[in-house]
Amino acid sequence: MKFSTLSIIATALAQCASAKKIFIDNDGLAPMQLLFPLAAGHEVVGLSMSFGSASVVDTMGMASSILDTYNLSSCVPLHIGAQQPLLRTNETFQAWEKLFGNLVWQGAWAPGYVDAYTWDNVSSYDPTEGAIALINAVKANKDTDPITIYTGGLLTTVAQALSIYPQMVDEVEGLYMMGGYVDTQLAAATGDAITIDINTDINLIQDPEAAQMVLTAGWKELYIGANVTNYLVPSQELYDKIIARAGSLEIIRDTPYMTWVSTLLGTGNYSENNDQQTLPFWDEVVSAFMAWPEMLLETTDIKVAVDTSYYSPFYGSLRAWQPDWAPTEGYKVANATLADKIDDARFYDILLDYYFTNWTQYCTTGVEGLTNVVL
Repeated sequence: MKFSTLSIIATALAQCASAKKIFIDNDGLAPMQLLFPLAAGHEVVGLSMSFGSASVVDTMGMASSILDTYNLSSCVPLHIGAQQPLLRTNETFQAWEKLFGNLVWQGAWAPGYVDAYTWDNVSSYDPTEGAIALINAVKANKDTDPITIYTGGLLTTVAQALSIYPQMVDEVEGLYMMGGYVDTQLAAATGDAITIDINTDINLIQDPEAAQMVLTAGWKELYIGANVTNYLVPSQELYDKIIARAGSLEIIRDTPYMTWVSTLLGTGNYSENNDQQTLPFWDEVVSAFMAWPEMLLETTDIKVAVDTSYYSPFYGSLRAWQPDWAPTEGYKVANATLADKIDDARFYDILLDYYFTNWTQYCTTGVEGLTNVVL
């Protein structure tokens, strides 16, 4: 079914009775990761940008740019999240690679990494640190509208919050996580560099201790995006639909509001774009089924943990068990729901629609005031 902007807004309004309050932490923001929850009638009470796939100044700069583009700074608070992992350092990260194999993607720890932004590019942010902002949000809403946490990068900020306020785990609705791949060893061993990259769980590998602490904390609900997030990718068909809707690629490139659409399209020719321009819609997929739970078509209930043994080739990897066969002593595990399948067609429809939605009045009018972009 094709969802027009107006029909999606109507759906969002109908769902307002079950609206969530959401706190997002990530190490690099994609516009739709933020816009999907807002479109579904939810409230994003905090946005925390942390170290990981990019430096903190780059994650903050990217988030600030997205908030400015869509004029959302006045109603979506931006915070600085964790600026380093709990235990792991660049030195131990590089040493582990020498022992067990190099990673294709090393994020902000890649040799020669250069910041793309400066702090002058960050227009404004709330000075409250991400972990404290999360705790404050949990405390403020625990008796009325418990917070849902979404983490799309390292889990360090959430681990920091848990270490300060462990009862938080009982006072939130649940946690959604991008990452947590399972059974991808053969794909990584037989694929090219981009295949290896896609099947490498960098969100866990850069801070395994935080990942284990967070995933086994005992959440009421723990949803893991896992492998399904690797399957929804850009394509020439999607590019063509976007370009046709805008009128031309030149119109998109010449319209400041469409900056992030232009970034997605790159050259406009999928076969000519580089690996980084053709990556899966990782964060957007989890955000979509968090915002619209009915989009999640198939799931599996499992037990999970993260390997935290430094002298292990699986250090920082998700370990999974059938519930009846999971460890019961000596190794802390937790219940989790693994995403297996989502409504792909609807995902691409809403992606297209919300790139062509005018968000500039959202902070004033809410979802009711959303209109189509006029190019």
